[in-house]
Amino acid sequence: MTRLPCAWLTKPLAGLIVLATIAGCAADGAPAPADVAATPDLAADRGPTDPVFTVGYDRMADIYLEAVDLGDLTLDGLDGLSGIDPDIHALRAGNHLDLLRGDELVGSYSSADAYDSAAWAAIATAAVQDAAAASPLVAEAGSEAIYEAVFDAIVGDLDPYSRYVNAEEAEAERASRDGYGGVGLLLNFDDAAGFGFVEDVFDGSPAEAAGVRVGDVFVAVDGQPTTGWTLQDLAHHLRGPIGTVVTVTVRGDDGNLRTISMRRAQVIIDTVESEIRDGIGIMRISRFNAGTLEQARDVLGDLLAELQWSGGTGLILDLRGNPGGLLDQSVGLADLFIQSGDIITTRGRHPDSFQRFPASGGDLADGLPMVVLVDSRSASGAEIVAAALQDTGRAVVVGSSSFGKGSVQTVSRLPNGGELFLTWSRIYGPAGITIHRQGVTPTICTSSGLGDAGTIIQAFRSGTIPTPDMLLDQRQRAADDDDALRELREACPWHEHDSDLDIEVAIQLLEDQNLFARALDTAPAATLAAAQ
Repeated sequence: MTRLPCAWLTKPLAGLIVLATIAGCAADGAPAPADVAATPDLAADRGPTDPVFTVGYDRMADIYLEAVDLGDLTLDGLDGLSGIDPDIHALRAGNHLDLLRGDELVGSYSSADAYDSAAWAAIATAAVQDAAAASPLVAEAGSEAIYEAVFDAIVGDLDPYSRYVNAEEAEAERASRDGYGGVGLLLNFDDAAGFGFVEDVFDGSPAEAAGVRVGDVFVAVDGQPTTGWTLQDLAHHLRGPIGTVVTVTVRGDDGNLRTISMRRAQVIIDTVESEIRDGIGIMRISRFNAGTLEQARDVLGDLLAELQWSGGTGLILDLRGNPGGLLDQSVGLADLFIQSGDIITTRGRHPDSFQRFPASGGDLADGLPMVVLVDSRSASGAEIVAAALQDTGRAVVVGSSSFGKGSVQTVSRLPNGGELFLTWSRIYGPAGITIHRQGVTPTICTSSGLGDAGTIIQAFRSGTIPTPDMLLDQRQRAADDDDALRELREACPWHEHDSDLDIEVAIQLLEDQNLFARALDTAPAATLAAAQ
């Protein structure tokens, strides 16, 4: 069977910044090279510039982390058409960019100023039109395939985190991070029988209010029979604009058909889970979407109340496997535990990329000893939280070196419904060390093959495990120094191991107050402060 989780929350959507979404930024005034040939008046000959290229090029020129030669990016983008027609390729020689199909010249375009986004968008438009006229494969591919081929090739020359997402994928990603209109069901699918059914109905959801039951089989949605549908087809038809009505026909366990109408509400996938083990509270966060902070605040409140009642001695924040998500949500989560100072700062090329995110004051856990778990799949927002709590001496980080996605991406909505993710700043923890490339170095490494939790704790106690303070020089250089980066990665390499090992190490550390206090002192900020 195939399962599709669609967890549900009816909570208002906070003001969203998808890793600092930007609209209408001012130009940065980068100097233009001298003595370049004038751009031909393509608009007069070919009509208006494609608005998708117009917006995309404007964003790349205005907000990308570094000033880039848009001519070189255009060359890469046009070469990307070879993914549609292998005979298509582009050349840039002198003051011209040439597009060829095999040995035949398809079009030749006078170069523009390296930073003139409007001119290069016009050249890209003209070249794509010429490619479609010369190549049946390009002509038949359609605009979406062309946009994807061109932008994928362009962003591939920028950095690993800048990317283009086509309209269909962008809709799914927006639903994942921002929520979507739905009815609050966990769907499942019987592949052999070819029908979808309800595995769970969420409390307080439109589906619960309308009387949908676990086990109900979908027969029709809005009058359309579900015969031949996939699980994704069913989910797509159940989703829609918030406030609209969807009508379903279901067959219950008794074999009777029922027709049910539901008004769609805001759906945000649950990302927070909790439990108590050996007197230690554990809160797991799978990613940072629009509902994470509010859900975490509620879950943490309940968890702390239970710990206080039962005499709990510590808290574990499990961020293993968390790929990140919304910047404001990850910063807000760290802010729940940090009394003062900056949580992170960001720096890039655009003036607006220089930002401080200070703590608002207060610690919901009131200083309760705390461990953060990370692994090689903990990235972006997860690394922000781990670095902030480690650098400020609020928590000890246990696990393996995190992924190293220490940059902020803007998300620009394009006229075709696609999205362009562009890196525009690097992220720095409170100690002033960037997360870029190196990630977060754990205080206690559990992935070096030392064995069980007791052996790892003893190795830390004896000083044989490299800690962040021992690796401070490498951490300060690793963003731009490959040797320093390699040394950091070798100090705590990632190896698959029992996931409970990290938790067992964290629990043993939290049970030894003196050792926990010593571990806090290995934080980079504490080391730097001592050196002043």
